[in-house]
Amino acid sequence: MGIKLKIVTPDGIFINDKEVDIVNVQTIDGDMGIMQNIIPIVSALKIGILSFKVKGVPTYIHVHRGIIKTDGIQCKIITERLYLVDAQKNRIDTPDHFD
Repeated sequence: MGIKLKIVTPDGIFINDKEVDIVNVQTIDGDMGIMQNIIPIVSALKIGILSFKVKGVPTYIHVHRGIIKTDGIQCKIITERLYLVDAQKNRIDTPDHFD
Protein backbone atom coordinates (compact mmCIF):
# COMPACT_ATOMS: atom_id res chain seq x y z
CA MET A 1 0.00 0.00 0.00
CA GLY A 2 1.29 3.47 -0.81
CA ILE A 3 0.42 7.13 -0.82
CA LYS A 4 -2.21 8.53 -3.21
CA LEU A 5 -0.79 11.05 -5.68
CA LYS A 6 -2.91 13.84 -7.14
CA ILE A 7 -1.47 16.41 -9.57
CA VAL A 8 -3.55 19.38 -10.72
CA THR A 9 -2.81 22.04 -13.35
CA PRO A 10 -4.94 24.93 -14.66
CA ASP A 11 -6.01 22.50 -17.44
CA GLY A 12 -7.44 20.01 -14.94
CA ILE A 13 -6.44 16.90 -13.05
CA PHE A 14 -3.34 15.23 -14.51
CA ILE A 15 -3.13 12.38 -11.98
CA ASN A 16 -6.07 11.54 -9.72
CA ASP A 17 -5.31 9.54 -6.57
CA LYS A 18 -2.84 7.14 -8.17
CA GLU A 19 -1.38 4.86 -5.53
CA VAL A 20 2.42 5.17 -5.63
CA ASP A 21 5.28 3.89 -3.50
CA ILE A 22 7.15 7.20 -3.24
CA VAL A 23 7.02 10.74 -4.65
CA ASN A 24 10.33 12.62 -4.96
CA VAL A 25 10.11 16.42 -5.27
CA GLN A 26 12.41 19.43 -5.35
CA THR A 27 11.13 22.10 -2.96
CA ILE A 28 12.43 25.44 -1.74
CA ASP A 29 13.21 23.58 1.50
CA GLY A 30 15.28 20.91 -0.27
CA ASP A 31 14.68 17.58 -1.98
CA MET A 32 12.06 15.36 -0.33
CA GLY A 33 10.86 11.79 -0.63
CA ILE A 34 7.18 11.52 0.27
CA MET A 35 5.85 8.14 1.43
CA GLN A 36 2.72 6.88 3.13
CA ASN A 37 2.29 8.01 6.76
CA ILE A 38 4.78 10.89 6.49
CA ILE A 39 4.16 13.88 8.74
CA PRO A 40 2.00 16.65 7.20
CA ILE A 41 4.01 18.91 4.89
CA VAL A 42 3.24 22.03 2.85
CA SER A 43 5.98 23.50 0.68
CA ALA A 44 6.62 25.38 -2.55
CA LEU A 45 8.07 23.46 -5.48
CA LYS A 46 11.04 24.65 -7.51
CA ILE A 47 11.20 24.37 -11.27
CA GLY A 48 12.52 20.86 -11.71
CA ILE A 49 11.85 17.15 -11.90
CA LEU A 50 9.28 15.35 -9.81
CA SER A 51 9.33 11.57 -9.87
CA PHE A 52 7.23 8.77 -8.48
CA LYS A 53 7.55 4.99 -8.41
CA VAL A 54 4.91 2.31 -8.78
CA LYS A 55 6.21 -1.21 -8.06
CA GLY A 56 9.75 0.06 -8.54
CA VAL A 57 9.08 1.61 -11.97
CA PRO A 58 9.85 5.36 -12.03
CA THR A 59 7.95 8.08 -13.88
CA TYR A 60 9.49 11.54 -14.31
CA ILE A 61 7.59 14.82 -14.66
CA HIS A 62 9.04 18.29 -15.20
CA VAL A 63 7.03 20.82 -13.15
CA HIS A 64 7.09 24.59 -13.40
CA ARG A 65 6.93 25.59 -9.75
CA GLY A 66 3.91 24.80 -7.62
CA ILE A 67 2.78 23.72 -4.19
CA ILE A 68 2.90 20.35 -2.50
CA LYS A 69 0.68 19.36 0.42
CA THR A 70 0.64 15.96 2.03
CA ASP A 71 -1.04 14.45 5.04
CA GLY A 72 0.52 10.99 4.88
CA ILE A 73 -2.46 9.54 3.01
CA GLN A 74 -2.60 11.78 -0.05
CA CYS A 75 0.08 13.88 -1.74
CA LYS A 76 -1.46 16.82 -3.61
CA ILE A 77 0.57 18.85 -6.10
CA ILE A 78 -0.64 21.99 -7.83
CA THR A 79 1.54 23.29 -10.65
CA GLU A 80 1.20 25.87 -13.41
CA ARG A 81 2.40 23.48 -16.10
CA LEU A 82 4.12 20.14 -16.53
CA TYR A 83 5.36 17.63 -19.06
CA LEU A 84 6.72 14.09 -18.94
CA VAL A 85 10.45 13.49 -19.30
CA ASP A 86 12.56 10.36 -19.59
CA ALA A 87 15.37 9.36 -17.20
CA GLN A 88 17.79 11.61 -19.14
CA LYS A 89 15.41 14.60 -18.68
CA ASN A 90 14.39 14.69 -22.37
CA ARG A 91 10.84 15.86 -23.00
CA ILE A 92 8.43 13.14 -24.17
CA ASP A 93 4.82 13.18 -25.36
CA THR A 94 2.52 14.15 -22.52
CA PRO A 95 -1.18 13.19 -22.45
CA ASP A 96 -3.88 15.42 -20.94
CA HIS A 97 -4.08 13.06 -17.99
CA PHE A 98 -1.97 10.17 -16.73
CA ASP A 99 -3.39 6.91 -15.40
